[in-house]
Amino acid sequence: MSVRAWIVRRKIKSLFRTDLSGKPKAEVVGFKQALLISEKNIPQPPKTTEIEAVDEIHGEQRVRGEWVSEPGFDPDRIIFYCHGGGYIWGAPKFYRELAWRLSKACNARVFLLDYTLAPTAKCPTQINEGLAAYDMVSKNNPNARIALSGDSAGGNLAVSLAVAIRDSGGPAPAALVLISPWLDLTGSGDSLKYNGKKDVMLQPDAVVKGAQLYHGELAAVDPRCSPLFADHKGLPPILTQVGSEEILLDDSKRLATSIDKAGGAITLKVWPKMHHAWHMSAAIVPEARKAIKEIADYLENYWTAR
Repeated sequence: MSVRAWIVRRKIKSLFRTDLSGKPKAEVVGFKQALLISEKNIPQPPKTTEIEAVDEIHGEQRVRGEWVSEPGFDPDRIIFYCHGGGYIWGAPKFYRELAWRLSKACNARVFLLDYTLAPTAKCPTQINEGLAAYDMVSKNNPNARIALSGDSAGGNLAVSLAVAIRDSGGPAPAALVLISPWLDLTGSGDSLKYNGKKDVMLQPDAVVKGAQLYHGELAAVDPRCSPLFADHKGLPPILTQVGSEEILLDDSKRLATSIDKAGGAITLKVWPKMHHAWHMSAAIVPEARKAIKEIADYLENYWTAR
């Protein structure tokens, strides 16, 4: 672990896991409050970055989001990105810098989906919004290859979208890229216990209680809410990146096992001591930049494959 990663981890822990007295933070409220406080520290991309807002009706569904790209991108490469934030926080403006880095590394355009947050909307609203947006992007770019990606709750949504696209017979993504995905809203993974005091950002109890804001009247085990429990046959190739001390580590491990049993292709990369969605720290942390390069190298295998 680099010195910069160590420093960032300490800062994250001080914000998300303890208050000034050293006591554990209040769970769900504290998590969202910490995210709101962190907004001011999220960098923006270079002024040369191309950003285009989207707000239109596709079919009967409103589609909102942003296109973010490094000038000179390949128009036939698209990353459809679902942001994280536990379904209770997040917006494209906070992900522009990461999207720019992905665009530059992958020579692709990035579409940042702006889905309705919980508890204003609950599952499956976000899936329906994502499906409409994906359909719009694919129909407007018939020659493009689309990689579906997301971090944390966005990783949850990305897998749910891939399953729904497969079931509907729509054009499949070329590949999936998942960053620290939150795939099991029941909180049944063993890593919630063995990494419970190691994770510098997420608290086990907060994950389970926060899940209730998203799944609402649906059971947490419903595959639409927890895509870990979906049928994984016939999904596109997947790259999953996760930190070794994350409480969500077992979500990624169990997904890899399920994909293998279903006859699919998945590459699981466990990064030593990296914090949750460390890619957002790429302006400071070298491991984040290396992880983004790993994504670019992985996707290079699927941009031209048919």
